[in-house]
Amino acid sequence: MGDKTVKTKKISVGSSELVCQIFGEGPVNLVVEMGLGAVMAEWQQLARRLSGRYTVLLYQRAGYGGSSVSTLARTPENIAGELYTLLQQTGHAEKITLLAHSQGGLYAWEFTRMYPELVKKLVLLDPLSPEDHRFQLELTGEEFRKSGADKTGGIRMNLRLTRLHLGWLVRKIMRTAPPFYYYDGFSRKETGEILSAVSKPQTYRTALEEYEEAHDLDQLSGYLDRETFPQIPVVLITHNSEIACWEIQEFGGATKVQAEKIETLWQKLMQSYLTCASNGTLVQAKCSSHYIHLTEPELVCAQL
Repeated sequence: MGDKTVKTKKISVGSSELVCQIFGEGPVNLVVEMGLGAVMAEWQQLARRLSGRYTVLLYQRAGYGGSSVSTLARTPENIAGELYTLLQQTGHAEKITLLAHSQGGLYAWEFTRMYPELVKKLVLLDPLSPEDHRFQLELTGEEFRKSGADKTGGIRMNLRLTRLHLGWLVRKIMRTAPPFYYYDGFSRKETGEILSAVSKPQTYRTALEEYEEAHDLDQLSGYLDRETFPQIPVVLITHNSEIACWEIQEFGGATKVQAEKIETLWQKLMQSYLTCASNGTLVQAKCSSHYIHLTEPELVCAQL
């Protein structure tokens, strides 16, 4: 699909003005909920690929890219409510499919709980679990530090650097970090948009607030209650465990035994979503770590 089928809009949802792009023609029937700190450029190639079958909505949550800062706390409930308002403004099919990655999985899950009448299917890619706090509870202090489960250190470091007007240094570092570590096929424009976002302090202020709210146990109470979750098909796509273990050893400095323990818990936490689903499917990627949409887009497409 060419760019003539892509419409870029900035829409008020009351609490913020959100930038979004619609790929394809007709009412929106597939919505992408991106991971922590992500911008639309990371997903545009997959959206174009899917636009032959779906009308795809990409949007940047409040505080990211060109979307203004929200007046509301970055709780999963508020983020799901903003997406609902956005959909009312853009127009959508009677029911939509939600495709959600990483922390976006938590927001898509909450959206499904709040607006079950709108959701046809939920596809989760390596989602953040409502029980993510169990990494700290069930791992030793050393294992937890090496697991990479706690994202606050990296977020705070980049926030300090960008506040000191060292965005150029962050951009240089990020050129070898995700998503670029996993995919080198971004266009020049897409690369520029991603690097622009990572050089802004607001990206990290927003990410830190989102991350902290996503680990507030009071906020997450009842998220994995099978009795209240609607009867909606859920597809869970998780990363390849062998690759993940290698990365935990390579980048976290864990031993093989530690890495396997961390990875076993990680898979268990992600699969807890399926304990709530009356119609749930588990798919494990063969060639991917966390960024499955970039390394195995055909697998993602096959599950939609």
